[in-house]
Amino acid sequence: MIRGSLGGMNAPIRARALTDDEREAVEAGLRSSDTSVLRRCQIVLASARGETPRQIGAGLGCSDQWVRDGVPTFNAAGLVSR
Repeated sequence: MIRGSLGGMNAPIRARALTDDEREAVEAGLRSSDTSVLRRCQIVLASARGETPRQIGAGLGCSDQWVRDGVPTFNAAGLVSR
């Protein structure tokens, strides 16, 4: 069975376009002393730049699955997610 137009592959996971206010909040989060906030902000910005979950995970030293879980959560609820 073929899913979607990618011949069985899932669509790429990417952060949605950031509003100006969201971008400011994400960039401010890069200075957070809370490592969870810092990491989520790094992931969102990297995804918004077009990096894949595997590239982001490798660059940040976390699993690509963690990135795959975090990006859709941000897309649905913004930074207050988690």
